[in-house]
Amino acid sequence: MLQGDPNQFAIVTFDPGGTIGWARLILDARAFSRPEHKVLRWLLSWDCGEFSGQEEAQLEQGVALIRATRLNGVFNRHTDVVGEDFELTQLIGGENLLSPVRINAVLNWECHKQGLKYVLQKRQMRKSVTPERLNLFGFKGKWRTSGKGKDAFAAMQHAVVWSRRIKKLSQSRPWKLSDGIASNAYWDCACEEIDSYGRGQCDMSHPRS
Repeated sequence: MLQGDPNQFAIVTFDPGGTIGWARLILDARAFSRPEHKVLRWLLSWDCGEFSGQEEAQLEQGVALIRATRLNGVFNRHTDVVGEDFELTQLIGGENLLSPVRINAVLNWECHKQGLKYVLQKRQMRKSVTPERLNLFGFKGKWRTSGKGKDAFAAMQHAVVWSRRIKKLSQSRPWKLSDGIASNAYWDCACEEIDSYGRGQCDMSHPRS
């Protein structure tokens, strides 16, 4: 079980379909606190896999993963849950045609109950993350693009893409590391450092609380 830490950032991603692929990254929040910080330098742990069986059983496992991450693990405001946006494909038919829609709806509802937002990410956005790149990034594994394991790979692609998107959004401001505080907050910056002329050393713009 993960140990709770308000300075951790969790990313949970799902690739819905006949088999639900899932991935989870746990990062130190300082990965996003300063522009020069490399995201994966602050990676604490990662895991991924696939839920199999009947759709209801897979959804139970997906809901349990969200709850375990949100409540038993990091328990903080830095928990992002991401799913793949639905795209109609002729390769899937019958009762599985709208399976991704049903899965996204259930996971979205669970996130709503947990006070989280369920974000949908386009399939095309993950295509640049190849098996070779995942291994270069330090996610060592036998990544499969077809057959068993392809959905876990897709979820990992989404997780890496999402971490990059969050990093890009954080470029212009430091990360607020103290939770639930509106004033005198602890920021990962140089605000407390004063030079010999009495000037602060912080070189970043803080958003207003």
